[in-house]
Amino acid sequence: MKRLIISLLLLLLLNYSYAQENADSALFYPVADTLSNIRFFDNEEPLTITLKYDISSFIRTKAKGEYFPAELSIHPTDSTTIEKNIRLKARGNFRRGHCFFPPIYLNFKTDPIEQTELAGIKKIKMVTHCSTSKAYREYVMREFLAYKIYNILTENSFRVRLLNINYIDTGKKKSHFEQIGFLIEPMDLLTKRLSAVEVRQEIIRGKNLLPEESTFVALFEYFLGNTDWRFNGGHNMKYIKLSELSKPYPVPVPYDFDHAGIVNTTYALPQEWSSAKKVTDREYLGYCQQNKENYLSAITLFNNKKEEIIRTINTFEYLDNKSKSEVLKFVNDFFRLAEEPELFIRKLQGECRDLDF
Repeated sequence: MKRLIISLLLLLLLNYSYAQENADSALFYPVADTLSNIRFFDNEEPLTITLKYDISSFIRTKAKGEYFPAELSIHPTDSTTIEKNIRLKARGNFRRGHCFFPPIYLNFKTDPIEQTELAGIKKIKMVTHCSTSKAYREYVMREFLAYKIYNILTENSFRVRLLNINYIDTGKKKSHFEQIGFLIEPMDLLTKRLSAVEVRQEIIRGKNLLPEESTFVALFEYFLGNTDWRFNGGHNMKYIKLSELSKPYPVPVPYDFDHAGIVNTTYALPQEWSSAKKVTDREYLGYCQQNKENYLSAITLFNNKKEEIIRTINTFEYLDNKSKSEVLKFVNDFFRLAEEPELFIRKLQGECRDLDF
C-alpha cells in the first residue's frame, strides 16, 4: 500500500512538472512565433511606436545631424511589444534646415531587431510631421499616399508603413505628445524582396537605363507634379539591378515626394532645372524617345490602374475631405490627358530632355 501511494505521488509530481513546463512554453514560445511572423510593410494598419529621447536637444542641434541615444518601443500587436535601445538623427538636406521637427534615421546597429523581416537591418528612414500644424499632418499623409500609388503601379518601389508615434522628451521640456509619420522600406529589405542588388546612383547616366523603364518612372514623377529628381547622378532616385535575365539594366526607384504638386507643401518650389512656375504645374523631365511605344506602354499602365488609384485615394481615411478633393482633382487632371494618348505623347515629346539631363 505504501509503495502504491509513493508511486501515485511520483506520478502526480511528474504530471505537475510536465504541466508547468508546457505552461512556461505557452507563455514564451507563442511570443517568438508572433515576432517571426510580423510583416512591418505588408500591413495597412498604422503601427504604434514610442520614442523616448532628448527631443529638446535634438531640435536645437538638428542641423548638425548628430546621433542621439533613444529608447524605442514597437507595439506590432496589442499583446506584443519590442523594446530597443537605438540611436537616431535628423536627416534630409532641405527638411533638416526647414522643419521644426525634421525626418529621422532610426539606427538599430547596436540593438538589431531580430525574428522579423527587419532582421539584419541597421537603419530605417522615418518621415515625421515637420511642424505641428494641421496642414503639415496633411502633407505627411499626401506623401505617404504618393508611395502607395507607386506600389500599385510597380513592385519595384519602396513600401511604407503608417505610424502613430508617442514622443517622450527626456530633455528640459519633459513633454509628451503624439504625432503621425511613416516608415520607408530600407533598401536592404527592398533588394531582398525583389532578388536584386543596389547600384550606386552617382554612377548612373541616362544611357544606362532602358527607355521603357525611364519613361515609366518619369511619367510617374509627372503624375505627381514632381521636379525634385533627376536620373543622372540619382537625385531622389535609387537604382537596383534585378536578377531576371530580361532586366539586365538598372531599374530606377524614386523616393522623397514632399516637393511634388500632389503634396503641395507651402515650402515646395520647382527645381532650378524646371521651367514650371509652381509645383502644381506639371512638367515632363523624362528623356526624349523616338519610339512612341515607350510612351504608350507607360500611359496604358496608368490607365489600366486608374480605378485602383482613384479607389485608394477615395478610401484613404487619414486625409480630410478638403485635402482628399484636392488630391483627386490633381490626379484626374492627369487622367484627362491620358485619355487621349496621341495628344498626350506629343505634349510629353515637347517637354522631354536629352540624355545629358
